[in-house]
Amino acid sequence: MKSIDPGQAFLNREPIDGVLFMHNNYVEVISGKVAGSFGSLVTVLDLEPEPMFVLELESGFDAQVSQSQIRLVAR
Repeated sequence: MKSIDPGQAFLNREPIDGVLFMHNNYVEVISGKVAGSFGSLVTVLDLEPEPMFVLELESGFDAQVSQSQIRLVAR
């Protein structure tokens, strides 16, 4: 059985079970250390216990955020 690399699947914009967002989605951080920040999703790091992403903030810095900490922003 072929194992799936979630990071590569995310970059390819392929659906991943349990992941609500896609590569480059523009999101707002709604909780946590960088709440109120905006940025684009770069990659998914982990899937359990919930998806964890690297988010490139508008400031140019990266932050790790969980799926429950972000919401999609319509552009």
